Amino acid sequence: MNEIIDLDSGSEAEQNSNFNTELSNQKTHGFVDLSSDEENFVLADNTDDELLEVQNKSKQEIVLTDESENEENEKAKTESKETSIIDLENDVEGNNNNNNNNDDDGDDGDDHKPVLSQEEKQPSSQTEEANQNVIESINETLTEKTNKTLTQDKKPVDETIKNIDDEKLSIDKKDKELTLQQMLRKKMAEAAEKRLKFNISENLYDDLKESEPPTKKQKVESKTNVVLNSKTLPNSILNDKASRIRMISNPSYCSEFAVDGDKDTVSLYDMVGSKDLLKTYQFNMLIDFEYLTKFVSCKDCEFILVNKSDPEFLSIKDSSWDKWKISTIDVTNKLPKYGTHHTKMMVNFYRGNTCRIIVHTMNITEADHILQTQMCWMSPELKMQTNSSQWLDFNQPDISLTENTGVAFKRDFIAYLMTYDNPGINKLIDQVAKFDFSPIDVVFIASSPGHYLYSGWNELIKPTAKPMFGYGRLWQIIHMLKLESLCGKLVGQVSTIAGPCDSYQRNILLHLLTSCVEKGFPLMKKANFQFGSSNHVDPMIVWPTMDDVLKSKGSALSGFALHFTTKGQWEAYERQYSIVKNYLYKWSNFVDNPKQSKAGRSNLSAHVKTYVFTENNFKTLKWFLMTSANLSHQAWGKPNGFKDIEYNICSFEAGIFVDPNLLKIDSNTEKKRQILVPTYGRDTVEDESSLSNNVFKVGMRLPYDTPLTKYSTTDEPWSQPLSNQYFNN
Repeated sequence: MNEIIDLDSGSEAEQNSNFNTELSNQKTHGFVDLSSDEENFVLADNTDDELLEVQNKSKQEIVLTDESENEENEKAKTESKETSIIDLENDVEGNNNNNNNNDDDGDDGDDHKPVLSQEEKQPSSQTEEANQNVIESINETLTEKTNKTLTQDKKPVDETIKNIDDEKLSIDKKDKELTLQQMLRKKMAEAAEKRLKFNISENLYDDLKESEPPTKKQKVESKTNVVLNSKTLPNSILNDKASRIRMISNPSYCSEFAVDGDKDTVSLYDMVGSKDLLKTYQFNMLIDFEYLTKFVSCKDCEFILVNKSDPEFLSIKDSSWDKWKISTIDVTNKLPKYGTHHTKMMVNFYRGNTCRIIVHTMNITEADHILQTQMCWMSPELKMQTNSSQWLDFNQPDISLTENTGVAFKRDFIAYLMTYDNPGINKLIDQVAKFDFSPIDVVFIASSPGHYLYSGWNELIKPTAKPMFGYGRLWQIIHMLKLESLCGKLVGQVSTIAGPCDSYQRNILLHLLTSCVEKGFPLMKKANFQFGSSNHVDPMIVWPTMDDVLKSKGSALSGFALHFTTKGQWEAYERQYSIVKNYLYKWSNFVDNPKQSKAGRSNLSAHVKTYVFTENNFKTLKWFLMTSANLSHQAWGKPNGFKDIEYNICSFEAGIFVDPNLLKIDSNTEKKRQILVPTYGRDTVEDESSLSNNVFKVGMRLPYDTPLTKYSTTDEPWSQPLSNQYFNN
């Protein structure tokens, strides 16, 4: 496969060489050698048609040789028989006319025929009878030899057919014995070979047409392509006061429930629809490749799909392998029991040596797109650094999160990618390392499977400390940026509430994440901890009721991705629910009148995951986190000890943390204190005069309406096994 970004021309080739050499010598942050080779597919020089022509020519030569030998043998036999006939005729007639031959006609084949006089041309009855006997004898001999020849020739033909059938059965058997990953690699190889052969024939055709002047139609098409090649860029992303977290559009929902609900949203076309898109890495749990390509405009785009590569998680039609450039990276061997590749992220490379990173919450399926509320973060357009000495800017020991937010993002992002320990991902690292991340003003938070043990927590919260993973990273960032608090509300809105952290009833949000927000060491709270005191954070969990789901677009079907077991074989489910139910808040206040919803998603079940901290009931937000991580210890980490920060993570997750103090806002010329203000149904603050003039207000879009409404005594959460009644029939 060819590298999409060309770095091998002129001085850039030398820079690239120096970069790879220097990169291989780096040892800090566990950086690895990224110069591993791609798989190469060795192809014959001939196209399929040329190979077929050569084979047919060889067969024809063999057939001609056999026919030539047979003709010579038959000719000799015929001459011998004709001589016998002539001798017989001469004996019967008593005449010998061999010396009277006449060659005036010049016809081939007449040299051995007797030339008879006019009278002699009428044979007698005895002559006819003798001739007939000789002819019958010759025919019998020829028939016998022909049958013998056919019998001898049939045997090798039958054996050849049998050998072909056996070989085909052997190939079919081998295909059945291949693993799913091996089958994918085989399809990738076959598709690559076909594309290369097609390109060879296309290039030959183009070479023939090179000397021809373009027609008027071709000139018009060329001009049209220039216009269509501009990159898609949502207008609101150009506003530095707009929400950094964006709502993903849903036209079908808005046409039915919320006419203005898609204002300032991002579409899948915005993500992958640019005609300049050359390569995209798709990280996800579920990928329906055919659905993704509905939004792709560039037919030469290369796709690298990162997930568990089996049909349950990855759907690719056979025809797509020939139509698109597809590669897969299987992460199965990196996942422990109960672990999932839950990260939802895109890394896009465009013409002009630019790059964009997109972190989102949506599985690439039609159901997730149409029936669920989804959000995303899109990076600014990242440009390649012209000086190769800057390509390792992320790998320095003292990168400050507050002073170099973009470079710190690059460091944390690459540190996450390195945990895959995969040659294909290493190639991605090699590419993104060359881009300038300085325009980025948010923080990357991730989880990666593994056992983590940290000590010396004062060192861990220094601005230059290396990134942690899971709940340790959330705690680390909050304390690095001095955002900890002893009062306020931590609001978690998710699509899954998994089982408790232990056999008791401790919940991830209530008993662990609240400790990350509070000042001090992130210890797991006791199961019977009482919330509500003045020196502790109060938890709130936004979760849909049965009514919320059943009245949403798609009804019960829209609850297929919402998981919360309140009763089961494990008693700990019930014990957890007995506490969690006291902190549940409805997803929607306007399920019966969706037009009153400001957020514009009241009747669209949530698949987005957000964590928000507010000290004044949503007048402002102290910080905001959008992530793929639900309320589960598989995603955030399961604590193992109390003296040190020690935990196990099972899944891959990725999210974006927004601190208003880090945002790069050129329009804040007076350098006022920046604050996050919730926005609903739009990305910018609607009433900028609602707060003091001494602050600079930046929008942060919420997917739900506020104030939140607590569950009543009659409200039931959408949960299992109660919801199973809608799917068992």
